[in-house]
Amino acid sequence: MKEFTVVYEENKILDELFHKLYDNYSQDIIEKNILELLVEVGELANETRCFKYWSNKKTSSKEIIMDEYADCFLMTLYFCNMVDIDMNEKFEKINEKNLVNQFKQLYKLVSQLDLDLDRDLIKNILSNLVNLGKLLDFTIKEIIDGSLLKISRNKSRFETGF
Repeated sequence: MKEFTVVYEENKILDELFHKLYDNYSQDIIEKNILELLVEVGELANETRCFKYWSNKKTSSKEIIMDEYADCFLMTLYFCNMVDIDMNEKFEKINEKNLVNQFKQLYKLVSQLDLDLDRDLIKNILSNLVNLGKLLDFTIKEIIDGSLLKISRNKSRFETGF
């Protein structure tokens, strides 16, 4: 995951801005951020429409899907930062090929955060999220660029008191 180090370091800066205003590490905020990650994964699934077999409506644009994916990615990096994961550590390679199954796996893993903020669990969530990005036909560069753009937008929102 070392290719994501630049995004991780930029996201740490944003995390620190939030931490100055909120206690990011309080149980209350952690629980809210777990729910936020679950919601963001759901919003991403909704934009892909991968489960809507009954609908003829096409998936959202790649830009909209990337924006939702970046939300998930950055929230996961928040948890990585909380437990001080280094992007140079060994991460499991995920080979799931089915988009619906990959979304379901992410829901299962993120739901387990309620029980324990375990480093291996958080690394597994990130690995599954990167695999999801591949299933969505995003390149590593697109994930990095989309995430950096989202960080930039979030910093602007933060500065204007969103």
